[in-house]
Amino acid sequence: GAPRAARLGPSAMDLAHLRGIGLPVIGPGTAAGSASRASAAAPDDLERREQCGGSSSASAAAAVGRSKDLGANKSAIAAACTGTSAPVPAATAAALAGHRQPLPDELVRSIPGPDIQILRFLLQFLESEGLGSVPVYINGGYVRDLLLGKEPDDLDLSICLRDCAEDVTVAGLLERLPKFAADRPALGIVEVKLATILSNESKDKQLDTFKAHFTDTTGKKTEVDVMPTIGEETYGDDNRVPIRDQRGTPEEDALRRDLTIGALLLRVEPVADGGLSYELFDFYGGVEDIKAGMLRSPYPRDKTVSQVRAMVLRGPAEEQMASALGLDTAEEQEVMQVLWWAKVLMDDPVRICRALRFAAKFRFELHSSFWLAAPFALEALRSKVAGSRKNTEYHKLAGYGFGACLNFFELAFGRTFGPGQDLRLGPALFGGKDEKGKPRLITAVAGFDAEAFRSVAGEMREIAEEAELIGSLLASAIATSELQQGRKPAREEFVLACDGMCVSNAMREAGHSVLSAVERLTSDMAPPGRLESGFAAACSMPAADLGLHVQVFEAFQLCAKGTAPASTVAARRRLALALLALPSAGAEPGLLERVLRASEALAFDRPAVRGGILSCQGLLEVPPRLRKQVADLLDVTLRLLRLDSPLETPEHLSELFAAQPAVREALAPSVWFEDDFKTLREEFQPPKKRKK
Repeated sequence: GAPRAARLGPSAMDLAHLRGIGLPVIGPGTAAGSASRASAAAPDDLERREQCGGSSSASAAAAVGRSKDLGANKSAIAAACTGTSAPVPAATAAALAGHRQPLPDELVRSIPGPDIQILRFLLQFLESEGLGSVPVYINGGYVRDLLLGKEPDDLDLSICLRDCAEDVTVAGLLERLPKFAADRPALGIVEVKLATILSNESKDKQLDTFKAHFTDTTGKKTEVDVMPTIGEETYGDDNRVPIRDQRGTPEEDALRRDLTIGALLLRVEPVADGGLSYELFDFYGGVEDIKAGMLRSPYPRDKTVSQVRAMVLRGPAEEQMASALGLDTAEEQEVMQVLWWAKVLMDDPVRICRALRFAAKFRFELHSSFWLAAPFALEALRSKVAGSRKNTEYHKLAGYGFGACLNFFELAFGRTFGPGQDLRLGPALFGGKDEKGKPRLITAVAGFDAEAFRSVAGEMREIAEEAELIGSLLASAIATSELQQGRKPAREEFVLACDGMCVSNAMREAGHSVLSAVERLTSDMAPPGRLESGFAAACSMPAADLGLHVQVFEAFQLCAKGTAPASTVAARRRLALALLALPSAGAEPGLLERVLRASEALAFDRPAVRGGILSCQGLLEVPPRLRKQVADLLDVTLRLLRLDSPLETPEHLSELFAAQPAVREALAPSVWFEDDFKTLREEFQPPKKRKK
């Protein structure tokens, strides 16, 4: 079976508990769950659409065959896809429209008023341009979220210009919007500002996204992406930005989306009473996938398997991969699903990140074809996608909260796939080319302890700051992974990933501070010297025991670097202790228990020792080279002695020396100076520089 990390949703123990208290459990592994998926009806097979707004297409028959496994991979896929997804609630699912059906009133009421106002404004503008019959569609995640019962945002629109004259372009139309708004204030839009993002290859085609910023009479500003319906897209070998060659039909536009649940369109039209009507276009079975809690890619119905194979299997390596995955003997429709998704991922490998992100966000199941398509794009994910782009995806993920992030990392590091079931996404997901274009990637993962990861990562459950959450979970995932031969220490592997993704200082600090603390806790202690012996005598404990307390103190100080609030510092320290308990930390027997006892003693609350107190003329003058060491020893000693008085002025220091003569003796100049009281003793001398 698959490792627990490959599963989304409740564990076997969780499910057993639910059954034990009498709650029904429906999921992919139960008869009820299987029946509910099998009963999902595919859209009707409809006549081929030829033009914008015309008759529906046969491609609406999208759900056929989605539950089949592929040939020889059936058992592996079945074992791996045991996750519990989160289908739409029954009441919502029953209300979902089908292909070419009106959007139900209860969902129409979920469309925000400002968006409706913008839609009315645009439709009236097109009418004034003599283009009232040109179809306008809401597309992408807006429609998906609407059908999921979530409040939609990020309004994206497509205008079908397929039947318009060549000189009619989105750019040309939008350039006239600001004047139209100024001339028609009664429509409620008082200002329109335009911006555009054009790739060099497509500047002369005017096909890329235009952003329009609408301001209504209340001052509310709304950003809307507007583009034409796009036909075929092509990608360069080293460019993630597509070259969009032609105006397309709505069906072609939907096909270029990476997931069926994002390939849904809503055609918006004015009605006689001044309102708007909304017609759903679902060419590829997105509604059924929403109901089933399934993520998969759309694929074309107007191409043959041979045509798609020629597009995807570009050389011997791809042909060998297809054979090793069992595609040579699989059914044509299944092969089409896998190969087209492979093309989608190869064209833009960041879609692998997106697929996992949406699986974690919605708790949807990734269709089995994803794991057969991913091997084709794995190397491209490593080399074609800038690390900073991946990092952007992970910050979006962090916005979904701790649970979604936990699921994402378990999939990335724990799910195995490929011909030998030995590939994992983690090494390709985390890292990339740094600012100088040099690859920075973690070592290949050979194993992953999902239970340990979930346990240690739980210390960060209450963290809401995005960079802190992703950084600490990445550090935890690396620390709980078994990396292949040649691995570096966990901290160095983490640094490689951060360098490759060009992460923020906050994200780097989140993981680096914790892994550095673990390294400090497990490092060998130097033999105690004069300073340690003197302070140990003041504390009435062996010098080795004091050394351990100082080591714990210094490790905890590493967790407090930067501007992290106290609650975050406390969580980092807990995470460091949890990681120390792992066998992979290499701690000697009994160390964890000793560290825990030391940390309890150091938890005594007192003001920190400031460096300025170590240079009080005539009272205490610590050589600059020793000040950090002395400050740490003094801070630890005062905590062990349970002294909470501040130590900020010469008067405070005099009072301390009077009450604690042993502390004064530990800080006598003779401790660090030779008998001449000028020359540092040899043990405090800086290391001699080697001669060249």
